[in-house]
Amino acid sequence: MSDLQIALAVLGVVVVSAVYAYNAWQERALRRRMERAFEGQHEDVLLKRAADAPAVPRIEPRIGGAAVEGGAPAAAISGRVGTEGGALLAEGADPLIEFIAIIDGSDVFNEAALRELQQAIAIFGKPARLLGEDAAAGGWRVLGRDAKGGYSRLQAALQLANRSGPLHAPQLNGFCDALRGWCAKHSADVSLPDTAEALKAAQALDAFCGETDVAIGVNVVAQPGGAFEGGEVVAAVVAAGFELEPDGVFYRSDAAGEPLFTLENHQPQPFLAEAIDSLQTPGLTLLLDVPRVADAEAVLEEMAAAGAQIAETLGGLLVDDNRVPLQAPGLARIKAQLVEIQAAMAAHDIPAGSARALRLFA
Repeated sequence: MSDLQIALAVLGVVVVSAVYAYNAWQERALRRRMERAFEGQHEDVLLKRAADAPAVPRIEPRIGGAAVEGGAPAAAISGRVGTEGGALLAEGADPLIEFIAIIDGSDVFNEAALRELQQAIAIFGKPARLLGEDAAAGGWRVLGRDAKGGYSRLQAALQLANRSGPLHAPQLNGFCDALRGWCAKHSADVSLPDTAEALKAAQALDAFCGETDVAIGVNVVAQPGGAFEGGEVVAAVVAAGFELEPDGVFYRSDAAGEPLFTLENHQPQPFLAEAIDSLQTPGLTLLLDVPRVADAEAVLEEMAAAGAQIAETLGGLLVDDNRVPLQAPGLARIKAQLVEIQAAMAAHDIPAGSARALRLFA
């Protein structure tokens, strides 16, 4: 065998080995991608909420990844001024989640002027509120629409983010222009924070909220080929401690009346009182809105127990997203992730279920 033949043979072995190694590497890479793509998609994965359900903006399932939400229309959240009913806040508005302008008047503002200002700041697609300095009480009082005059120093606050997304430049600029116009009319001075920094803060806040905006759900489904009758559903769900609200969704609340989780129809049709008798549905969804509850682990247990009770009463099945019976290992895995989510929220000074969290995740 000549040197050329030996060299060609060696080269052939090298090429074949390289091709084999490359194919093996590609196979391993594909396997890793597939595992990541289907991470969490085991028999105990809990359901996402139906896209067309009315109670909470759409939140995609999050199992080891960031949640993505479509958000509520701006019209649904505009005009929320003074919703805390005259609460006294020692430090005033919340600088972590609000853009805060300070207004100083040459004299006290009367009731009509306050109404005018509240109307002026309520049209920019984000929750806004007005606070007046109460020197005697040593703090800032949230001014509702029925607030009387008598304040010479005000805070006008616009929320930086919520489930409809971050505050945008046109909204913030419009808010600032409205304040300047009102102050010029009422002989007042306004001090405004840096708007560019505020917009950066809004983007960062929205990004963090997107990472922690998670909904966990379970299903109660009828036996194959069957359906639940509306009247039977109402009886079973009410017996499990839920109350039907005008939006056609059942709510389970805590002792203070705060919602813990909801139950709604699998189908787009809500549970309206006038249509209950004729309603039939193949299933029900129980949904836990994670950022809005203080102890998601305990609430998840409570929700699963309520689902099991309803399923037993109706002769249905409690299942996950793959219509596989819900099992304890799935709940344990979800609980571990809930601990991580709520720890992250606490680390950012946004404890789950807190007043701050309820405002952000609205």
